[in-house]
Amino acid sequence: MQRSTTSGPRVLATTSRMPFAVDEIHKLGEAGVDVTAADTFSASPGSHSRGARRHVEVPAPTQRTEDFIAAIVDTLDRYEITWLLPMFEEVFYLAAHRDRLAADRPDLELFFPPFETLAKVHDKVTFAEMCRDLGLPVAESITATSDAQLADAVAHWSSWFARAAFGRGGLDVITNAGPLAGETALDEIHPTPDDPWLVQEYLSGVDRCSWSVVHHGEVVLHSCYEHPLAIDNRGGIVFESVDSPESLETAQLIARELNWHGQISFDYLKTDDGVHHMVECNARPTAGCTVATSDEFATALFDPGELVVVPAGRKKAIKAAVLRDVLKHPSHLRPNVRASRGATGVYDQHRDHLPLLYSALSLQHVLHYRKELGIDRNKREELMAAQFFDVSWDGSAIV
Repeated sequence: MQRSTTSGPRVLATTSRMPFAVDEIHKLGEAGVDVTAADTFSASPGSHSRGARRHVEVPAPTQRTEDFIAAIVDTLDRYEITWLLPMFEEVFYLAAHRDRLAADRPDLELFFPPFETLAKVHDKVTFAEMCRDLGLPVAESITATSDAQLADAVAHWSSWFARAAFGRGGLDVITNAGPLAGETALDEIHPTPDDPWLVQEYLSGVDRCSWSVVHHGEVVLHSCYEHPLAIDNRGGIVFESVDSPESLETAQLIARELNWHGQISFDYLKTDDGVHHMVECNARPTAGCTVATSDEFATALFDPGELVVVPAGRKKAIKAAVLRDVLKHPSHLRPNVRASRGATGVYDQHRDHLPLLYSALSLQHVLHYRKELGIDRNKREELMAAQFFDVSWDGSAIV
């Protein structure tokens, strides 16, 4: 067992590849916290942040759950971890084995809710039902569990939008309106009872997202943001904080209803009348953490006091993704420059530039993804899917 040289929290941050993981690891390091970063491959960008005192490589939770949990248990003990901080959907595998993680570790803080609570908000169908029960605005929707039901559902509206109940990251969506219209053919989608699709009326508006740190049902740190620039009309790559009392009220309502403990994020569609329609919940951090300061984040985790709301006007960018978009679409140069003006980097922070280098080196993970799924090199591929194929949860039973 490695003895820590610090008397404060000792954090294990899992799935360190994600941009928000890079950011949170950096922030915790700035705050002087002992951080161990973990991921399924050694080139994970967050594992090479100056914020991480060490990093470990663990088996893939999606494909090798038992080996993953065993590696986490070993890491908890080896480095005397006192805080387990999941960054992506590995949280479901950790939560499913919560008792095993907590056994004989009275000082370990598991900063995530029980599995049943996580699953309720992760499933878009049950999340929408919960929001309606709480009186929150949600677009009218129909759940499809067969090809016939899907055909009937999309015929219900002239403009519609459909999403897999367990899809994430802007993937597994189909619509006949907006910038993504026609990207996927309807006959490519085959819902089942185990893999249902939620079909909703297409609403026009502005995408907004929020992120919160919550302790036992009380939000202690909150940000709401928009993304002036998105990659392939899906995930945001520039993030700017905005004022949104509506998002704070929603986060607090759901956090109290579920007695949430951990990080939680929501997506909204803000229509012209100002209504924030609920879209989905991510039971983990998202880019909203990037617009908080290191002190705000560390205080919210380890010494929470009064509620802190991130003010409007802070801006962050994944600069490599902005550059990639310009190289892929030269006509995007001017709008991309405007959208990212004034933003500081997520992967290239002050005195912490290795994550940017490893964001390029970690492309080997994309090759692993192609090999794992047997995808032809010339086939068009979602970059985001390569990011989470080994740390995602599709609603199937976890053993």
